[in-house]
Amino acid sequence: MTLRPHAVLIDGRLESGLEVEIDAAGEVHEVRALEGDPEEYVLSPAFVNAHSHLEYRGLQGQLTARGYYDWIQAITSAKLAQTPAQVREDCLVAAYENQLSGVAYIAEHSDRPYSGEAMSHHGLDGIIFQEVITFGKESVLGDRLGEVAENMRQNARHFDGDVHINPHAPWTVDEATLRSIAEAGGRISIHVAESVHENDYFEKDKGPIAQACRKAGVTRTLGLRVVPYLAGLGYLRQGVQFVHCCDVEDGEIDQIATAGVAVAHCPRSNEALDCPRMPLREMLDAGVLVGLGLDSAASSGPIDMFAEMRMALEVAQKRGAEVTPEEVWRMATTMGAESLGLHGWEIGEGRFVPMLKIHVSDAQSTGDLIATASPRSVEWVTPTVHN
Repeated sequence: MTLRPHAVLIDGRLESGLEVEIDAAGEVHEVRALEGDPEEYVLSPAFVNAHSHLEYRGLQGQLTARGYYDWIQAITSAKLAQTPAQVREDCLVAAYENQLSGVAYIAEHSDRPYSGEAMSHHGLDGIIFQEVITFGKESVLGDRLGEVAENMRQNARHFDGDVHINPHAPWTVDEATLRSIAEAGGRISIHVAESVHENDYFEKDKGPIAQACRKAGVTRTLGLRVVPYLAGLGYLRQGVQFVHCCDVEDGEIDQIATAGVAVAHCPRSNEALDCPRMPLREMLDAGVLVGLGLDSAASSGPIDMFAEMRMALEVAQKRGAEVTPEEVWRMATTMGAESLGLHGWEIGEGRFVPMLKIHVSDAQSTGDLIATASPRSVEWVTPTVHN
């Protein structure tokens, strides 16, 4: 099949005057000068959702709490009222909406056992991070870890990709379990410095997280900010992804970059929960691989990678440290893939990458495309990975 788009997205830039020949399996045989009339679409690698919670799709628009800590309390309570059948259906809906939005690969945080089935059902590849949350359950730690292991086995039963035991956040997992997971040496994704409350707790033993930990009888080593705390437990290494990183300082960004830790940026969720604005420009300048994550529909709203890219640009502009549309597109595609250990997620000869036609008239730049496209603009050229 020969594709003759208006433009091809290569390294985040719109390149016109090209056509792409692919075989039935989607392998790119040749990228060459355009030999016919172009059609009105842009050809792009499919999107990589660098951080996701499919299971919260049913809570979209249901939580009115503003502010990170109040929202965490609200979603914890709302989860208790959900039935397994509801959660399973929510995962299926969210996976379908990711596919409609042009997502082919998801880094999924799963507290329950249904994401693997949903991702496989809708032809999505990815990695599942089976969340460990031990906060308030230290007295029955063995039982809790057994539940997590069983949920992981159920996800793995339906899913061909990797499934890993994984800590939710530094403050929601006891110190011994955090250390044990780090020492196992596998791939890890952990929520880090999403709000100022986390550093207030770890450094100063103050704020709502500190109060909750004292009330629950949680004890751990304090006196350091959360990034150096995690460094002491073995989390600053390649194969680790920090999610959010809203409240980090310049020296901590340097630590993250030097260690080869990747970062997932979730700007719509962060704005909705009044989190600090992540220092994206500084992260990119330091050489950190940053992926764009849709987080959960409960905090980010409708599943829409274009809306996420628009928010990433808007937040950076409000900080006065702008990023380019090309950089943001790479975060949603090639850089996002590389941040998760996937290489070659680019349209080039000899490569197989899921590809999209994005139907937007008169897009002259990547910025135009981000500004005007939506999931309704997406048409799959090559199948998602598992189909």
